[in-house]
Amino acid sequence: MYITKSRLLKWGLYSNAIYILLFFLLKPDGFGFQKIVISMFFLFSVFSIYFLCIKDGKQLNQISTGNRWVIYLLLIWGVIVIVKSFTLSLQDWITNFGNVYMGFAWLMPAMTILGLKIENWTVIFKSISFMFTLMIGAFLFLSVLTINDEWIWLLRPLVFVLIIGFNRFTLIKKIQILVIIVVYLVVSTIGERRMEYLWLIMVFGFLIMDRVMSFRVRRTFIKYIIAGFLLVLTLIFTLGYEYVWRIVTMFADIQDSRTFLFRELMSELNFSEKIFGRGSLGTYYSEYFEHTKWYVVDVLKKPWYGDSSTRITIEVGYLQMILKGGFIMMLLNLIILISSSYVAIFKSRNKFIKRLGYYILIFMILYLIELRPTFTPIFFILWMAIGTVLNKKYRLMDDEEINALIKF
Repeated sequence: MYITKSRLLKWGLYSNAIYILLFFLLKPDGFGFQKIVISMFFLFSVFSIYFLCIKDGKQLNQISTGNRWVIYLLLIWGVIVIVKSFTLSLQDWITNFGNVYMGFAWLMPAMTILGLKIENWTVIFKSISFMFTLMIGAFLFLSVLTINDEWIWLLRPLVFVLIIGFNRFTLIKKIQILVIIVVYLVVSTIGERRMEYLWLIMVFGFLIMDRVMSFRVRRTFIKYIIAGFLLVLTLIFTLGYEYVWRIVTMFADIQDSRTFLFRELMSELNFSEKIFGRGSLGTYYSEYFEHTKWYVVDVLKKPWYGDSSTRITIEVGYLQMILKGGFIMMLLNLIILISSSYVAIFKSRNKFIKRLGYYILIFMILYLIELRPTFTPIFFILWMAIGTVLNKKYRLMDDEEINALIKF
């Protein structure tokens, strides 16, 4: 059988979904046979996807010189971040190249190349349908399974599907999406994942805005959103996250679970580390987790299942970028996110590209709260979306031309 590019991409995406499913079902520890078998699915997805990116690398010439160089710099800096953690330890190699949060997560900008061929979105929608099928099956056994973070990785593409437009899909896929909405809400509620509700609120907020506001009002409103986000981001990294949170609590009584993360990381990193980061295996010490562990174990006399006080990841997307690649990594990401969301929303003639712009903009905002970069489906979608919207040819197409190229 001849292996086409689209078929290899489909296998790579399916393999990643199977890896995530097996990982949250079995939760393998150590370096046993079970872990090796599961990791094979992860590695196949990595090599198949990045092989396609390398093979089609020349397609980056389709985007503007400035954006192309930002992508190049992101990839170069991602390689540097990985190399900084190079050791001769087998365990370090396993962690760096066998973990969705580590080495390969920093090469994700390469997937902009796959987004430059718009027909690849047909494969993305097929893979999302496959993920939803897996999760509906897993949900049937919820009574005997344990909810954990990995559950949500295969459910979050629902957010993308909703923002693209529910009406675009066939009847069978619409039924599947409705079932997944129920699964997503149940898992989010049981797992007490406030982030998922915030994401849904933002998605429906943008969709309502797209429906009820005139183009001119919508354009002004989104500009205020971007300007407000940049102001908040500046305040957080100058005056501190706690200062911004005090302003937020003046309007709403919301529990704060992020201030200590910003404070701990910024106080631990020296000036050089804030600029360049600590590498893909970089860690930081959390006094909060150390104290919480002491209280649970020594005072409550209960077993501790939380994170170690020496943490290798941090929940907030921008903080994860700073920990691993410094402010250089964060600023490069910000540049490409702002540029791509802006041209998609303001310089496009079709709804598909505009909706991709909303998805990118929501990501840019939610990086302040969560969404640490990973080699998982929602980030495949993010970087492919960036590639698609940066291609002027697709932005100039109308809805009929775009829909003729993609099978939803």
